[in-house]
Amino acid sequence: MSKLELTVLSLRYSSWSMRPWLVLTHAGAIFETKTVELESFETTTLAERRELGSVSGLFPILRVDGQPIHESLAIAEYVAEAFPAAKLWPEPLLERAGARSICSEMASGFTAMRNEMACHLFARVPAFAPADKTRSNIDRVLEIWTESLDKSGGPYLFGSASIADFFYFPVLSRLRTYGISLADDLESYAQSVEALPAVEALMAKARTEPLTAVYDDYIVKLGGDPEATLPRQVLD
Repeated sequence: MSKLELTVLSLRYSSWSMRPWLVLTHAGAIFETKTVELESFETTTLAERRELGSVSGLFPILRVDGQPIHESLAIAEYVAEAFPAAKLWPEPLLERAGARSICSEMASGFTAMRNEMACHLFARVPAFAPADKTRSNIDRVLEIWTESLDKSGGPYLFGSASIADFFYFPVLSRLRTYGISLADDLESYAQSVEALPAVEALMAKARTEPLTAVYDDYIVKLGGDPEATLPRQVLD
């Protein structure tokens, strides 16, 4: 069996790190998580990040017997092929292409939402009002979810849990953090995703991950609480 090591930024905040972590966990893979601590990308050089295990200067990186795979979608594709029993993509050809399409859209788009609604699993920001471009991004996400669920019948985007659900989980977490309400059918989908064992495991793991001041400070600047949903015993 190959040795798998996933190098991530703090799973409290890093949406790109969350995605392959969820995929690997859902697939039942045995892997080591190595967390890299960075104050910010602006204060570290490409060479420094490469010394910490990056290939392109970004994270996450999955190493398979020492061989690096970078980019979250490429990592997910590797896991889908290495663990076929997990059925991480839908089997029908067009459904599989559709799932890849919306994952690619997530990987390359939604810039306004990423910039304004920083990912933060445990924070809550009351009375948040997204800018128009961010609202447009949110509406597109909800459109994708609605269309996919209408076609599949749920409870997940393509019937059973897939890479698509795990790629959109960080967006769902953003909607929770910033208090974006969901229609009843999408709320039911959201709760189904949050109840997945891999997601529950991520939330537990994230509680132990390093704090990063720049992300917590951003939440405070918006009038929010970076630790609003953490149990008191975790904070003490």
